Amino acid sequence: MPPAYEGVENHLLALFYSGVYITNAEFVQVGKDLGIELPMKDRTALLKHIMRYAHENDLKPKMLQGFISLIRKRIESYETLAQNFPEAAGVAKEWIRKANATVLLLQREMRSSPYE
Repeated sequence: MPPAYEGVENHLLALFYSGVYITNAEFVQVGKDLGIELPMKDRTALLKHIMRYAHENDLKPKMLQGFISLIRKRIESYETLAQNFPEAAGVAKEWIRKANATVLLLQREMRSSPYE
């Protein structure tokens, strides 16, 4: 896999950076949307398999768009949480900020050259 995927991989796996915890089932669904059936495994192994498959089959934009869609849905949930529970708004806004930064990272990665 290209070295550039390492930063994306680390970002998607760490709630601290991304503001979103992506479950094993969500990784399996992203893989399914790409056309691969994945067994329920460790999150890191699932993500590596998805990234390798996307790279080998020129599906990087579709893979990244799958993660962007997932994160945007989570942002909507966080916004609802912040509206319905004002006491949680501070934490939810931090998650939203991180999740939006992750979306920007993935969009930048979509525009980048595969040869960088």
